[in-house]
Amino acid sequence: MINRVFLSCFSVFLLCCFSVSAFGSEYGHEESDIISVTKFKVKNDGSVIGAELNDLVKQSYGKTLYFQAGTYNLSEPIVLPFDYTKNVNIVFDKNARIKTDLPLEALLKIGYSEMSTPDVTHRRFSYIEGGMFDCSNVDNGIMVNGLKQLVSLRAISLFKGRKIHIRIQVTDDFRGTGSCDTKIDNITIQGISSNEEVYGIYIDHSCCDTKISNTFIYATKYGLVTKSAGLILNNVHILSMNTTGGLDLGAENFCSTEGICLETGGFFIFNEIYFDTVDKAIVLAEDVNPTLILDKNIFFSYLKNFGTSFIYKEHEKTAPFQVKMSNCIIEVAKQGYQIFDINPELIGRDVEGNFSFVNAAMRSPQLLSPFDLSLLQRVKGTRSDAVLASGQDVIRNEWTALGALISSPVKSSLRVDLSDDCSVELAVRFEKGKTPRIKSKIIGDSKSLSFQIGYALKDEYCVLFLKSERGVIYPVISDLIGNGAFLSTPSKNRSYVLRDYEIEEEPVSIVKR
Repeated sequence: MINRVFLSCFSVFLLCCFSVSAFGSEYGHEESDIISVTKFKVKNDGSVIGAELNDLVKQSYGKTLYFQAGTYNLSEPIVLPFDYTKNVNIVFDKNARIKTDLPLEALLKIGYSEMSTPDVTHRRFSYIEGGMFDCSNVDNGIMVNGLKQLVSLRAISLFKGRKIHIRIQVTDDFRGTGSCDTKIDNITIQGISSNEEVYGIYIDHSCCDTKISNTFIYATKYGLVTKSAGLILNNVHILSMNTTGGLDLGAENFCSTEGICLETGGFFIFNEIYFDTVDKAIVLAEDVNPTLILDKNIFFSYLKNFGTSFIYKEHEKTAPFQVKMSNCIIEVAKQGYQIFDINPELIGRDVEGNFSFVNAAMRSPQLLSPFDLSLLQRVKGTRSDAVLASGQDVIRNEWTALGALISSPVKSSLRVDLSDDCSVELAVRFEKGKTPRIKSKIIGDSKSLSFQIGYALKDEYCVLFLKSERGVIYPVISDLIGNGAFLSTPSKNRSYVLRDYEIEEEPVSIVKR
């Protein structure tokens, strides 16, 4: 019995020793390089802290400051050095709260003192870990000077921010490389309101190559805004639905929220991003031409009749860009929702295959706008497309939509299979502002059928319609060339008619039999 007690106590002792040793070795420090700030008259009882904290920073170059549990009430931001040889790492206990009662620029500023330019071979990671940052009285929760490369933020909680929670920006002290290589991992952000100008993470210009992973951004109007490219996101959850302590707009709540806003060109990789009750998931600003690789992205809404689009760019902007979407899940919660809410000419004139939308699971597709560009055969891949689900035929004596052709200089060659024995081939060239040029040919036996095929124009689209007058018709559309510009109907479980496309005039008949 005594031996068991001894062994148990000895095991606990070894575990404690190992934990302390691991804490130091993880940051490349010996135990003597870890400084507990409370031992140097830095208070953690909520009383105001003066200049003594930053004085301690200046005395701790090359070391790690440890903030034990408690409340640290700042009267000035904590300022860490830029010089890599003078790195000061910080570890906050998970119950250490950092706050201020004063209006400050930030709670923590990384890379804003000791502004020297050492040999780049001295570059090494600067770590900030843990802590709860109460951002209610500051413009920025944490500021990172993008000129200081290799800053790592992890396991941090930031909340109650009314402006920006994490900001990465460059100063004007000297030129950098344009790449900040900041790493943000396991961060939780909760803003004060999704209806006010509240940002989760803001990345300014010349701060490329940021990596963000395992992060939750909640209750901000803008989840992430970036003016720098080379951004890689993995496992990020953006939830905009919240007004706790902020402005409540009633029925208009969260209707202007943006998940990720890109204000620059360059490349971006977004993997496993969950856009949760966000009005516009990804917004491209101005005439930027980024390349987006999106895999396993999700859109979902807790609210009914909510959401505008997944990828949005002002329609008058025609700067080309690339989007490759794969393995995504889109739950459409509002009539008229669009996956690609962009200028149709960008896809209609795309001969290089800059857009793709493959292996997607679409829930409630009947709510999609019939002009959603993700319905393009060339975006989804060359294939045949049934107009209606198996067992359904078109409504007798009513114009039923076959789909739409987008304005494009490229000729589309379509085949409309009406029955086992009868098909119609259409060669169509349609450009906005011009009368479509359509050649048609009936193939097979059409004696048992009586039908018409016609078209109607709507903005940049030429919508094709079919009217069945006699016989049973199960139409299937095939894009014969594969580089056409044909948009199928959103859902195969219902017929789409003129009013679904907001068309009032009678279609122009091009085939009648």
